[in-house]
Amino acid sequence: MMRPRWHCGTGSSRPSASGLQLSTTHACSQPNLGHLIHQADNYRGSFRGEGFELRTDAWGAIRAERGLWLGAYGIDSAAPAGTAVAPAALLDQLARLGETFSRAATTHQTVKLAAHEGVQRSAQSDLIADLAPLAAFRASVRTTVPGIAWDDAAAAAAERSPAAGADRVPHTGVAIVGLTAPAGIGLIAGQSLHWSAGETITLASGSNSNLAVAGDLRIHTGQAIGVLAAAVEGQTEANTLSLVSGEGEIDLQAQNDQIRIRSRDQLRIVSANAEVDLAAGRTIHLATAGGASLTIEGGNITIACPGSIKVHAAKKSFVGPAQLSREMNSWPESKFNEGFELRDPAGDLIRNMPYKLTRADGAIIRGVTGDDGRIPVQQGMGLERVVIEILQRPEGDPAE
Repeated sequence: MMRPRWHCGTGSSRPSASGLQLSTTHACSQPNLGHLIHQADNYRGSFRGEGFELRTDAWGAIRAERGLWLGAYGIDSAAPAGTAVAPAALLDQLARLGETFSRAATTHQTVKLAAHEGVQRSAQSDLIADLAPLAAFRASVRTTVPGIAWDDAAAAAAERSPAAGADRVPHTGVAIVGLTAPAGIGLIAGQSLHWSAGETITLASGSNSNLAVAGDLRIHTGQAIGVLAAAVEGQTEANTLSLVSGEGEIDLQAQNDQIRIRSRDQLRIVSANAEVDLAAGRTIHLATAGGASLTIEGGNITIACPGSIKVHAAKKSFVGPAQLSREMNSWPESKFNEGFELRDPAGDLIRNMPYKLTRADGAIIRGVTGDDGRIPVQQGMGLERVVIEILQRPEGDPAE
């Protein structure tokens, strides 16, 4: 049942306070316009505000096939309904911001902004074939069409012309939804907030952007991640790019390629309370511009310099050869400890048998398996390949 109600100013607590309520008893669905009050049958209740309210206890939907603007910017009542001057100006700022930082990314040799450059190909997007995503969205918002005939306007929208004229009205070039406000927009969810886009998501601010997460933050990409700080000259702080773990370790890995750390000025690696470990599968090479170098490769250490070598020590000892992997087994602790339980092809434990273990650096360790088929733990600074061979018992050694 529909119940239209019109409340004019004579019955209100103040002059010119008029309102309209169109209501149905089904799911309490109603649009309320103007001077909003609580109304129940003939009872005139409390004041609820001014403007409009569209409400229902059931489900609601807003659909606009050609596009939709939801805005908090005020415009003259005689202005065309699709006027979006303020949003278009903000999009101009966004386009300039994207151009500035994409150019800076090129200068500093990091990943450029796909929203400005184009995602799959240069200056192309799914929105408009011959424009990058930011430029395509901006062109759509600035579109105007003839305001005389509907068919002419619908056909002209695809041209995305920003031409002015007394007979032209604003109309989005493609079907988009715009949400704008002069002060701010809040998107708040009690549980989850989901953003999804088939091509690009662009987050930009003229000043600061902040991300605070009470739990875990996970960033997964199929391709590159580019982080560029201090791209604008003269706007830097003491810690321009800061990566800090208050509790726990920082694990930085390149699992299928190299890691490069470069600095124009000083590069410092400091451990306040423990050791600094450098380990390499092949070579460690330290060198200066003057020609002095230290090379650790295989089982050799090579010291080279065009000048002199000075050794200051209260005691100097030159002992026999040793291999790092063998020595690490005597360390009190290491990052990677590998234990082995040996079994034969039938799955039975190999007890009290001599073995030979070859480490990745060529170190050979011999021993005898225990009653539990185990051998001593092998310590190291990283994952490595080891080879274990079961040997024959010496003659005269009784079998198990």
